[in-house]
Amino acid sequence: MLTLIKNSLANLKGHKLRVAVALLWIIIGITSVIVVSSIGNGLEAEVKKSIDKVSANKTRIDFETNDYGAFDVSVFLKPFAQQDIETLSFLEGVERIGPSKDGFDMGSTFSTDITFDKKNSYIEVSPLKKDSTVKAMIGRDFTLDDDNRNVVMLTMQNATDLFENPEDAIGNGVTISGGIYQVIGIVDDSSVLIEEEQNMFGGGFSGWVTAYMPQKSFDNLMNQFSYPTEIYSLDLVVSKGYDVSEIAYKVIDKLHELHPDIEGSYTTPDPSQQDSELQYMTDNINKFVTIITFVAMFVGGIGVMNIMYVSVMERQREIGIRRAIGAKPIAILFQFLVEATFITVCGGILGMFVGAFATDYVSNYIGFKAIPSLNSFMYAILATISTGIIFGIIPAYKASKLDPIKAIYK
Repeated sequence: MLTLIKNSLANLKGHKLRVAVALLWIIIGITSVIVVSSIGNGLEAEVKKSIDKVSANKTRIDFETNDYGAFDVSVFLKPFAQQDIETLSFLEGVERIGPSKDGFDMGSTFSTDITFDKKNSYIEVSPLKKDSTVKAMIGRDFTLDDDNRNVVMLTMQNATDLFENPEDAIGNGVTISGGIYQVIGIVDDSSVLIEEEQNMFGGGFSGWVTAYMPQKSFDNLMNQFSYPTEIYSLDLVVSKGYDVSEIAYKVIDKLHELHPDIEGSYTTPDPSQQDSELQYMTDNINKFVTIITFVAMFVGGIGVMNIMYVSVMERQREIGIRRAIGAKPIAILFQFLVEATFITVCGGILGMFVGAFATDYVSNYIGFKAIPSLNSFMYAILATISTGIIFGIIPAYKASKLDPIKAIYK
């Protein structure tokens, strides 16, 4: 067995360029498999994390109009009213119910007017995240002491609109939707745009340059000044020990009683649908990985098969002599099969190392952590061994069936 392996290695050394080309295709294929499957694992983990963030006893009540035209008329139907909330809060199993911010502002920004000394401007304000990299160009950054204060960092455009000199904004109080907020810093518009691009995949989204305030101040702003008369959906928190879906449908029935003539229906998300969508996404990723693996391994396998065919043609005399002195066909077949499998396995191992490195690199650009799994590496090894056997068997079989006399005299 050792002699067979040594002979295989010696023969492969004589065709370094051909072997390198075949290895390259195998490496590219396995790297693609590792990277794509790792992205899929990371995406699945992110989705599960997002689902887990939603409280197990919380759901949302939405409204769907019967008018399915291009323009959504539900904003004029007023499917929810302030008095509904008080009525619904007394239903058995309802711990808390109120307007859903997610249905109004996407949970990330609030747009309104900002004034100072009879000067007006338009402001788009967002909560400053703990991991934010936004820094004040003028003034200072937020500190822990600011968490319970009404403070704001304006954009350069806001500061220019309200003050002749942006530096004069620092320390002054500006009015945002009726509330007074002290300006502690000015952020450069370009730095804010970079921050928004970095948050694109993390859930935060805004098409505008935004000002910033602490999360608590932002929540208070939303609670006090959002939805003064219009509510677009409801957040429902169910009391412990009650079934979320059952209470949600009880709330929906009550809403239909409160609004008997409304043209539309109240809906609530189906938890099983989220699981089905997640499973559907995972299945599609696995199918995509399978397709990539098949294509890459097919191309790499063709290269390996060509190398083995050339090797058989060049070594016909050697094969003939070995057969003449007693080597059995199965031994010839096994040697060429070992050589083909050795090429693909080496390429697979190198591909896994490259894939692991590429996965870390890709994670820096996709907004979440790509997670390589043991199954991915096992799948890669299985794919390389299978490729070596499948694409090596034909030239190996041809070599084993050569006529010794004809092979010697060629």
